[in-house]
Amino acid sequence: MADYYELLGLSRDADLEEIKKRYRKLAFKYHPDRNEGSKEAEELFKQVTEAYEVLRDPEKRSMYDHYGEQGLKGSASPGGMGGFDFSDAIEIFMRDFGGFSGFEDVFGAGGARTQRSASRKGKTIRIGVSLTLPEVALGVKKTLRVSILGECEPCAGSGAKSGTKPVVCPGCGGAGEARHVQRSVFGQFVSVQPCQNCHGEGRIIQELCNSCRGEGRTRGDTEIEIEVPAGVTAENFLTLRGRGNVGPRGGPRGDLVVLLEIEDDPRFSRDGSDIFHELPITFSQAALGDEVRVPTIEGT
Repeated sequence: MADYYELLGLSRDADLEEIKKRYRKLAFKYHPDRNEGSKEAEELFKQVTEAYEVLRDPEKRSMYDHYGEQGLKGSASPGGMGGFDFSDAIEIFMRDFGGFSGFEDVFGAGGARTQRSASRKGKTIRIGVSLTLPEVALGVKKTLRVSILGECEPCAGSGAKSGTKPVVCPGCGGAGEARHVQRSVFGQFVSVQPCQNCHGEGRIIQELCNSCRGEGRTRGDTEIEIEVPAGVTAENFLTLRGRGNVGPRGGPRGDLVVLLEIEDDPRFSRDGSDIFHELPITFSQAALGDEVRVPTIEGT
């Protein structure tokens, strides 16, 4: 992938305001609503958003400046960008700029509104896992049992009763939003708000699924295997993308974040990558020398 600064057309000392301004311009240029069916525009939109997400965050930006993209990819690295995908890019754009449609008139792209297609992403789950010092030193695989919201089987995640389907909202035509136009001597202003009829979803469920009551998801326990690399610390965490809660009514899954908790070991102390064991000896042993048995991480 190209250098993040080059992608956004920025100098390496650009401030946050410059970063936001440049990203906004490029994001609107490559936004999928403006480039329907263009895989190239979709990829560029994803790339500039990934670059923006790193450079807007002082900690991630510092790590990138020092170590490049590899510094963000460690599986146990805090805030790593590994697995960044198109749904992440859309979510970030919506978070910082409130969606695309509110700006259509400003950029001359007004006209017929399209039906809303972006579903809400499921929430991220955070769980803790305890590790012994030997597990930290050698690495370990663990199986976790997690309570997760998954897709409702009877309605296949739609939230509608079996044999029925959600219908397009007649109030907004499926756009999920209501527009209010105000005119004044200064020009035309357009305010965009979620449609009150469908609560911004663009669809209405006439008959709710009996199993999930219209949510499109049900809770259940599942087993997930994780692999903890050797040498982690309590400041590290593992991010499993797409392994969290499924979103409402067919929305994509969120992430699963595993927080690492390291148990104290009475035999050893740790300083970074070094492990210490304190062994009392007698004066004669110190003066004359001796052979003694000491514990090790492997248990011998």
